[in-house]
Amino acid sequence: MPDTAATRYRCAACGNLTRFTVVTNRRTTAFHHYSVGGALTLEDEQVLDETVEEVTCRWCGNGNAVEVIPAGEPMPQ
Repeated sequence: MPDTAATRYRCAACGNLTRFTVVTNRRTTAFHHYSVGGALTLEDEQVLDETVEEVTCRWCGNGNAVEVIPAGEPMPQ
C-alpha cells in the first residue's frame, strides 16, 4: 500500500513542487461514533488499500509532466 503522505511530486513542465490535485481511490475501515445529536465522528480509521489514479499540477494544469520524487531523495533546486 503506498504512503501518499510521504509521496512528493514535481511538475517537469513548470517546476512546481508544492501544489497538486491528487485523485485517489481508497478503501478504509473505521469506527463510526454518532453523538446523541447525530454528529458523526470517525475513529480508528485504517486505510486498507489506496491507489493514486491521477496527479495534476495546480499551477499549469499539466497531468502528463508530473513526476514522483522517491522517498529520501533530496528535493530538486
